[in-house]
Amino acid sequence: MELGIDPDALTNPWHAAGASFLAFTAGALLPLLAIVLPPPAARLWITVLSVLAALALTGWSSARSAPPPPAARSSATSRAGPWRWR
Repeated sequence: MELGIDPDALTNPWHAAGASFLAFTAGALLPLLAIVLPPPAARLWITVLSVLAALALTGWSSARSAPPPPAARSSATSRAGPWRWR
């Protein structure tokens, strides 16, 4: 156990590669369907809207999955009052 690193606790690179493959495939699926399925005249705007919706959903879900840092919590409390975090 050199430098305090336990080799058994490390992430398997094959698992990381598989997770990346699935994430990129799932992320490409929505724009691909938005380009292939609609009629040619509407493809551009449907693709733009679907990508914007996917970005908004990704940002919202990542923001909800992590707790706010203490500075953000204190600044939100000072803006919205102490009742916001109850």
